[in-house]
Amino acid sequence: FYCASRLLIIEVDGDSHFTQSGERYDAQRTAVLESKGLRLLRFTNLEVMEQFESVCERIRDLLKI
Repeated sequence: FYCASRLLIIEVDGDSHFTQSGERYDAQRTAVLESKGLRLLRFTNLEVMEQFESVCERIRDLLKI
């Protein structure tokens, strides 16, 4: 998800992100996006499914809403 007004990207990572190639790709992608002034906030699928309120709270805290 992308919030242009806050320069924030929220990503929900599935299993493919936890392979060696997935982690390498994510690190490169994160570096490129951060170099453009964007912030990334990552959650796992499991976090979203099992700790939804906590995920929402972290997003609200970051956005200060």
